[in-house]
Amino acid sequence: MEQVFVIGDIHGSFQALEKLLSKWDAQKQRLIFLGDYINRGNESLQVLQRVKGLVEDYGAIALKGNHESMFMEWLREPEKYALTFLNIGGVPTLQSMKTFEMKEDPTIEELIAGIREEHSQLLIWMENLPLFYRWEQYFFSHAGINPFVRHAEESTEHDLLWIRDEFTEFPHEAEDVVVFGHTPTTNLNKDLSSEVWISPCRKKIGVDGGILYPDGRLNGVVLTKGEPSIIIHSIMNDELSIEQRLLTG
Repeated sequence: MEQVFVIGDIHGSFQALEKLLSKWDAQKQRLIFLGDYINRGNESLQVLQRVKGLVEDYGAIALKGNHESMFMEWLREPEKYALTFLNIGGVPTLQSMKTFEMKEDPTIEELIAGIREEHSQLLIWMENLPLFYRWEQYFFSHAGINPFVRHAEESTEHDLLWIRDEFTEFPHEAEDVVVFGHTPTTNLNKDLSSEVWISPCRKKIGVDGGILYPDGRLNGVVLTKGEPSIIIHSIMNDELSIEQRLLTG
């Protein structure tokens, strides 16, 4: 396809996702998700099911985010990862996934067993989500890349899922334009806005608009083969906006 439609961190915001998808042209644009489908928001299960369906029905690309990685770690070792998982908004995810009958006040082990049985295929899918995707001159990952490698694929799994300042604050040596989520653009834009961030070197595009933060947004970016401009669709306070920006100059 000549275009891709890239969606940033959703965090259980199913209604915003549905509204943003209304701007996606399935006939012309490959859909790419940058990870973090779960946690913080109340509709994590619905988001996961929707994204999985789009992968299966339309060939969408769904990358793994650090929140999916941490959830899978918690399922394997709940005592070790309980504090971390709960601190990154895990409780709403567990509530959305509790779609089965359980006794009152189940143990953690009973809850995990229920989730594993009820959502077995979804968990297998989550475990096997890819860490990166390449299209034209663009490299997509959840958090970014190791800025000191010549080839973006040489970045470690930890870099692709978790890196922040080391990537965003320094020019990277790889030739790719890296499109990423993970770090809210309020931490990247000088005006503290949640708009899509384009780095001064024009080789990084930050898409995570911090949908659940005050004045946050869910961003969708349209990239076109051979074109220096991008189109940005944003959902903010339930309102849809569109703008065009240049990657050059």
